[in-house]
Amino acid sequence: MLGLFYTIFDLLFPILLVVIIVLVASWIIRHRKKKHVLQDREWYFRLAFSREDAVSQLFFLLSFFFFGVTLLALNRDFGDLLSWRVILFITSIVGLVGAYYFKIIYTLAFSLIGLAAWWGAQAMEWSDLQGKDIKISAAFTGLVLIAILFYALGRLYEREMKLKRLALVFLILGIIPVTGVLFFLSTRQGIRILGHMTEGKPFFASWQITLSLLVFAAAIVGVMLYAASKKLVPPLELIAVFCLAALFGVIAFLPEQFARAGIGPPYSVGVHRGGLGLSGNELFWALVFNLAVFLELLGLILAGYFKKERWLVNLGAFFLSLLIIVKYFDWFFTFLDKSVFFIGAGALLFMVGWFMERGRRYILQGIRSEPRQISQ
Repeated sequence: MLGLFYTIFDLLFPILLVVIIVLVASWIIRHRKKKHVLQDREWYFRLAFSREDAVSQLFFLLSFFFFGVTLLALNRDFGDLLSWRVILFITSIVGLVGAYYFKIIYTLAFSLIGLAAWWGAQAMEWSDLQGKDIKISAAFTGLVLIAILFYALGRLYEREMKLKRLALVFLILGIIPVTGVLFFLSTRQGIRILGHMTEGKPFFASWQITLSLLVFAAAIVGVMLYAASKKLVPPLELIAVFCLAALFGVIAFLPEQFARAGIGPPYSVGVHRGGLGLSGNELFWALVFNLAVFLELLGLILAGYFKKERWLVNLGAFFLSLLIIVKYFDWFFTFLDKSVFFIGAGALLFMVGWFMERGRRYILQGIRSEPRQISQ
């Protein structure tokens, strides 16, 4: 009994932590300078974190969690008739239906995360079915395509006033995972882990994974083209989404241990903890992912400026500043003299903070000075 309590606590503690963060963020937003809802360009952002329905949404979210825990307990009492993946899928579907019907954004977020987690776990099960040992990169690609699909759906939902705050959840669940994955793959450790993920048989050995990836790709293309036809997505953003989907789609086709098959002698670009440099292929993919994450963050800032959405500008500026600082530590810590390194780090922190804050305020000032009518 005590072990079950600790298991439930371990499951619910991260969730409660996220809820606390959301409530703190909503409290900060509420106590900022208030504007009339029709004059606020991000009125739906305030509405999503409004105090009036935060408590009811929290209770609905807890009901969603207890529903899943109850299903797990009943399934165990009946001899584990269903796997935990089926329980997760049923719970996520029920939460998704309730979130759409009652417009509950907290439950919607966890339901979408649950569906993505279910597919990831199911893909790993399919990859090990009958000893196929399919490469992990296929499941990795599928999860990223799901995140890109969330972003595409978020852009599509922006045209409906009643779905606008739900669109915010889809956009956040699309932007943050893709940015995090690009951020991770742009590091040397990420490149080497990607090389290990390519070990195994091609994903064509599993028709379930193949069909899933095709469905995800077709859904992204269809949703983005429809959104572009309704003038919801500019051409550059359409091209950027397709390029990101294609980039991660290529990962699923990479040959086994591509990173170890360097062309010619290794190119030394600094020494990490293991004392090894980057091979030719590793250096190529490091450049690709570093360029991709930089352009993606720059695109976020520009999209926030042209769409007059301050939260996108702030999010892009934060991640871009973080990227510059992390890259400095990742590239120069191992071979620079430590005194020079920390002096340079202090100067870099000052310059990046000053320039990014000046640029952010300039963009936000431009957004405030251009009124935008809210479409009905």
